[in-house]
Amino acid sequence: MQESKNVNSIWNEVVEDVKLKVIRPTLWRSMEIAVPVIIENGWFVVGFPPGSFHMSGNLTTVDHLVAIERAIEVFSGQKLKLRIIEGDSLEDWTHVKFKDQHVEKLREEARKQQARASETNQSWETLLEQISRRYASAPLRQLPQGKARYLNDILKLMSEAIDELMPAGVEADELTERSLARAIEKVAQYTDIPSPIIALELQRMRGE
Repeated sequence: MQESKNVNSIWNEVVEDVKLKVIRPTLWRSMEIAVPVIIENGWFVVGFPPGSFHMSGNLTTVDHLVAIERAIEVFSGQKLKLRIIEGDSLEDWTHVKFKDQHVEKLREEARKQQARASETNQSWETLLEQISRRYASAPLRQLPQGKARYLNDILKLMSEAIDELMPAGVEADELTERSLARAIEKVAQYTDIPSPIIALELQRMRGE
């Protein structure tokens, strides 16, 4: 109860201070409607009761927000950020925090997926470079038997790459399938062999 009283007292002082420094009646009215909820984790949380949340925008314009947060720092003795929520109770704040955690989990998963996609793409790019380098260093690569030796060698390399980049039991996504197709097309270009034939030979090798 003491914490709640302190928050209320601080907010009342903030409202009066802002009224003296910012001549904007709509802001005053919005701040009077706002309900101080809690100070937590660097936030000074205020909420708007049902049906009044549309008025919260008056607190978030840059000049208004600066004035409010300066006043909060003065009267609380802490450098706090204003957090506005829909609702005016600790239960509402708990619900908002739960939603924040869920959103952050989604963002973290998206970051991980992006990192994995970037890493996988880089790995496929490495395979493409190896395909080109091995062809450049392949002996008698212009002759049919030279191309055959190169193909046999490169299929083994591609099979090893598949084991690493397309693990068994994990369904490959479209990006991975297209990356493999690029590698097959590159080999087809060097060997003058249709890409479906190379794909078939790769499947046969892995089947064996």
